[in-house]
Amino acid sequence: MFELETETLQKIIKDNTIGNAQSISLKSILESNIPANVKCFFKAEVEWLLSLERKTETNQGGFDYSQEDVRLLQEQTDLLLIYHFNFSQKEFDATNDRCSHFLFNFLCRPVWTLENFLFDEKSTLSTRELSLKFRFCNDYSYYWTILEKYLVTKNKNDLSKEETITILQKIDREIIRDNSAEELARMTEPFFNFVSYIQHNADRVTENGIPTKALTYFFDDKGLKSVSEHLLRLREQGKNVLQHDDLVSILKNTFVKKGSYVERESLQIPRPEPAISPSDLLIPERDRLNIIDSIFKKEESHYQDTVQKILSQPSWDDAALALDHFFTMNDIEPYSREAIVFTNALQSFFSNRTNS
Repeated sequence: MFELETETLQKIIKDNTIGNAQSISLKSILESNIPANVKCFFKAEVEWLLSLERKTETNQGGFDYSQEDVRLLQEQTDLLLIYHFNFSQKEFDATNDRCSHFLFNFLCRPVWTLENFLFDEKSTLSTRELSLKFRFCNDYSYYWTILEKYLVTKNKNDLSKEETITILQKIDREIIRDNSAEELARMTEPFFNFVSYIQHNADRVTENGIPTKALTYFFDDKGLKSVSEHLLRLREQGKNVLQHDDLVSILKNTFVKKGSYVERESLQIPRPEPAISPSDLLIPERDRLNIIDSIFKKEESHYQDTVQKILSQPSWDDAALALDHFFTMNDIEPYSREAIVFTNALQSFFSNRTNS
């Protein structure tokens, strides 16, 4: 269905990154002119590889890796290893192929894709493994946001495949129940924007928009059978491709809030604890101002919001992932002096909280 777009995306990624070079670092990929969800996929791939390598390591003798300063150095080392990871041409092409097919599947059928992607042949995943897997999924971030809160409030350290898929489906039902037709159409924007970017950069002329058939898959995935059936009827009448504005009009005419095709079961997620104040982060004022100037472009409010979000994570592992994501999305050098001071202060906060 998206054969031409998939081929075009792979060409865009390669032309703007490795080209004909023998290898390329992840750092160079993250600094290149390619879509953010592609950058996230490549970075998540390297993080996953490093996590697998760490599992094979055995700590023997009297070496104490639990010491705070040792753990901090290990975190910094891992960060450098990730950013300086080198893809050979063969490795790059293989990752490029997986990335392009994954993104189209995920944007079109997110729950179906997660069901097949998250667990592979496993029946249960730890919170850490789930967190790393969701790093591949830059779009539709609300799935992991809500699932993570569920894990924290239920005090769970792992989830089965069956329970995870049930929760993801309930999340969609909750969102559908609370949103209007226009808001429901807005949920497809990542899909439309991604396809539009590729089509506008294609060498060959393609019909802009998303195939109606692909949108039936999207709404089937959401459990909205009435909408997908209506789209199928439109397709039979010759409406093979839809623009976003077309979809908004269609949903206004076919989507009935809390309609019979929407299950009424709700996902009960207790309210999380109030967010910790950024003032709880102990950084000398001079360093704090330097961090705001260098990392947050002199925007105090941006600093406050980011710190509050990171400090609200349930553990340092989760906070480190959130911080890493922030560095990546804002093109920040994680090994600059300000970034290291910022990282050290955050890790110290979580270490002190654990020990208190």
